[in-house]
Amino acid sequence: MKLKTKFTGLLILALGYGFSQSEDVEVKKLKINNELDHFAARVVGDKLFFSYNLTTKRGRAIKDKYDGFIYTMYEAPLSNDGEINDAQAITKTELGRFNMSAATFSKDGKYMYFTTNQLGKGTNKIKGIETYNLQIRRAEYVEGKGWTNFETLPFCKPNYNYAHPALSPDGNTLYFIADVRGTKGKSDLYKVSVTNHNSYGEITSLGETINSSRTEIFPFVSADNKLYFSSNRRGGKGGIDIYVYDLNSSNSEQVPVSLEKPINSRGDDFSFFLNDDLTTGYLSSRRLKGEGGDDLYYFEKF
Repeated sequence: MKLKTKFTGLLILALGYGFSQSEDVEVKKLKINNELDHFAARVVGDKLFFSYNLTTKRGRAIKDKYDGFIYTMYEAPLSNDGEINDAQAITKTELGRFNMSAATFSKDGKYMYFTTNQLGKGTNKIKGIETYNLQIRRAEYVEGKGWTNFETLPFCKPNYNYAHPALSPDGNTLYFIADVRGTKGKSDLYKVSVTNHNSYGEITSLGETINSSRTEIFPFVSADNKLYFSSNRRGGKGGIDIYVYDLNSSNSEQVPVSLEKPINSRGDDFSFFLNDDLTTGYLSSRRLKGEGGDDLYYFEKF
């Protein structure tokens, strides 16, 4: 899908605000992919974490009573070529079949924020039924125990959805999506201040320049303070595209820019992660020649 003519000048102007993508970038589909979902890869120290279906012993995906898939977190040692080998489900003290996906981690790997479901029923504002909406929880890693001390973030209300947390490089701001009152699209991007990973400020929308009347998902903030997120807003290259916005810029005319191929495709592209070297990383996609679900890709020379 090509941008309409009236957007062309705006795109070129926005690119001048401090973002350029290498023409040599390479994207590789990972061998771990199969017909199930693999997404939201995040590097923490010498480990890689990602989200994957909770499965039976026979490898079949487990669903909840609303016919939705249940996910859990996996970890694997880093490899030189980006491949994911020897992946294992994370160790946690809170057991049971609960949804656990799309996580972000403190730099020291001690704290994890992840997407799960509310513990109590709320109202689905689109379908008008009672359901367990999404929320964000925080967990702490304790040596010898694994992930423990699970806590729901205090601003998560049962009647709204909160998901896809992403910590800023300094760990003092948490970005996420929500559909709270005042949301412009189906879900918007928000942020909240974080103090010592145990207290939080008031949530704030990222505003109409970043949020659209469509859907925003999967924020990520790189080491150079650029916000990457996915959206199905008008003017994209496919169903869902990955966009970038420079949080350091003071230019009031800056707009989010859709990344070029092969990062974006004609399919759905989301959950972008860029390593601190700013040249390698991971993304998730449902592009052509995939394995049938959400697939993980490794990229370099970004």
